[in-house]
Amino acid sequence: MSAIDNNREFDVVIVGGGPAGTATGIALQNIGVGKVFVAEAGTYSKPKIGESIPPDTRKLFQRLNIADAFEQQGHEPCLGSFSCWGSEQLGFNDNLFNPLGAGWHLDRRRFDKFMADKFTQGGGLLACETRFASVSVAHNATYPFQLSFDNQPPVRCRFVVDASGQPAIVARKFGAQVKMQDAMLSIAAYFDCKDTDLNALKLTLLEAINLGWWYCASIPNNQLVVSLTTDATIAKEYALKDPKNWFALLNQSAYVAGRVSTLAPPAHLHYWKTPSSLLNPPAGNGWLAVGDAASCYDPISSQGVYKALATGLKAAQAIADWLDNKPNTLGEYRQYIGNEFINYLTQREYFYQQEQRWQDALFWQQRQAS
Repeated sequence: MSAIDNNREFDVVIVGGGPAGTATGIALQNIGVGKVFVAEAGTYSKPKIGESIPPDTRKLFQRLNIADAFEQQGHEPCLGSFSCWGSEQLGFNDNLFNPLGAGWHLDRRRFDKFMADKFTQGGGLLACETRFASVSVAHNATYPFQLSFDNQPPVRCRFVVDASGQPAIVARKFGAQVKMQDAMLSIAAYFDCKDTDLNALKLTLLEAINLGWWYCASIPNNQLVVSLTTDATIAKEYALKDPKNWFALLNQSAYVAGRVSTLAPPAHLHYWKTPSSLLNPPAGNGWLAVGDAASCYDPISSQGVYKALATGLKAAQAIADWLDNKPNTLGEYRQYIGNEFINYLTQREYFYQQEQRWQDALFWQQRQAS
């Protein structure tokens, strides 16, 4: 974009314009770091998984000073959840007595665009359809990092943020490695529910099966998202990327099938890798990673967006301190990412151990292995 031609020097360059990248940019603006550039490879037009966010996300919106604006977006409330997990009986957990109120089911495209707009409204520069190519370092320079892109002139900066998601494409250039703990695949369909009563669908539905687990939730624009999370090897064996096979398996479920019984089968599916992984290290001299670039969580945690915002807030303070010649906070950020990942693994192990109905099934054997 022409704006970069006129100003190619920034305090911070963020590669990735998803919630983690834009939250980092917004948080930086809030503490006085104003020269920030975000390079986003996409256009905020494709569906994305990860639409459920818990009630305490409200606190993060407040810290970002965007809580009121977010409320006005009108995303679907999440009043709680049903789950068939560890038992054939359906369990229930509601948010009725949560002092923070309900959670939300997001329209991810609209939410991600909202975050990008708040960043640009705060004075940040955002370039879409801009793919990262390389980074080089000129030591002892005022702007030591130069980043190149596929369709933009290079930019220089004092600090680099990797918000590129699972690939962690920038951090790898600095020598970081992704340590994989588990690898799964989520295969989803979006159903049109405009002629149905969605009132009963304000509750998330989770159902374990021998091949993995189903997730079902209503999202804005009269849509219902249904996702199967399983292993890539299982998906290939059962040809679950084929909508007919996927829908046939869905119809065998005890509870999720009832939510789509009156809906037309999907014509096509969306699928995403959903690993559990940790970047080692998640930060170094003059750079750090946020969101899924720093660590990836199993979608069972419903923590993807929450983690993106939380790491963005934490990262912003570490970056501001670094720019102010106070490097110690960067070490604290590395420790924070590691500690949070350890806590996540402990909670994840506990959750998967609750399901003992298919101990001989490959999916559950792998999740429950020591």
